[in-house]
Amino acid sequence: MGTLMPKVRNVNTIIFIMAGTLFYSLNAQTIFSGTYCIDYDMNDFSNCLTFESEKNFRYEYNGDTGMFEYGQGEYQFIENHLILNYNKTEPIKTGYHFSEIWINSKDSINLQFHTFNFDSVPLPAVSVVYKDSLSKYGFTGVASNEKGFAIINLKRDRTDLQVKISNVGFRSYEFSLDKNYNYNISVFMQKVGEGEPIRNQIDTIRIEKIRNKYFTAKNKNGSVTTWRKVED
Repeated sequence: MGTLMPKVRNVNTIIFIMAGTLFYSLNAQTIFSGTYCIDYDMNDFSNCLTFESEKNFRYEYNGDTGMFEYGQGEYQFIENHLILNYNKTEPIKTGYHFSEIWINSKDSINLQFHTFNFDSVPLPAVSVVYKDSLSKYGFTGVASNEKGFAIINLKRDRTDLQVKISNVGFRSYEFSLDKNYNYNISVFMQKVGEGEPIRNQIDTIRIEKIRNKYFTAKNKNGSVTTWRKVED
C-alpha cells in the first residue's frame, strides 16, 4: 500500500495538469471577443481589431478622409502572442481602362473618353488632362459631360501622349497613348477611401496584459499600446 500512494498523487497531478492545459487551450481562442481599438489622443484616426469568432478577425485602419488599410483572416493566441494571419482578405480592383483603336489616312487623331465608377455608372465633370508643350501651363484638358463623355482631337505624330483622369472623390488614373492611333477609351475609376487590402501577411503581437475591457501589447521599441474594447 505504501507504494501505491505516490502513484495516486502522480495520477492526480497529471490529471490536474491536463485539465489546466485543456482549459488554457480552449480559453486562448475565446479570450478575445468583440472590437478593440487603439487609444489615440486625437480622434482623427481609428485603428481597430474585431474578433468575429474563436478564430476569425477583421482589421480596419480609418482616418478622417476614409479607410487607409483593412484585412481579415484567422488568429491564434499562443504563449502570450496574438498571431494574425491575413489569409482571407479579398483584393480590390484599382482604376483601369480598356481601349478600342483604329487607324486611317488623316493627319489628326480622335480620342473619345467614357468615364465610369466601378458600378458602370457614368461620371460627369471628370477632368481629362494631357501634357501639351504648346500650352501656357504645360498641359491641356477637357471635362466629361453629364454622360461621362469627353472628346479630344490632336495632330498625329510619333510621340506618346500622357493622360491623367481625375475627379473629386476618386483616385486619379494615368496612362499613355500612342498618337498614331484613334481611340475609344472606357475608364473605370476607384473611389477614394476604400483602403488598401492587407493579404498574405502574418503579424505577431506580444500581449502584456489582458482584462475584460482592454489588453495591452508591447511593441518592438519597448513602448506599450492599449487596445480598448468598444462597448455596444
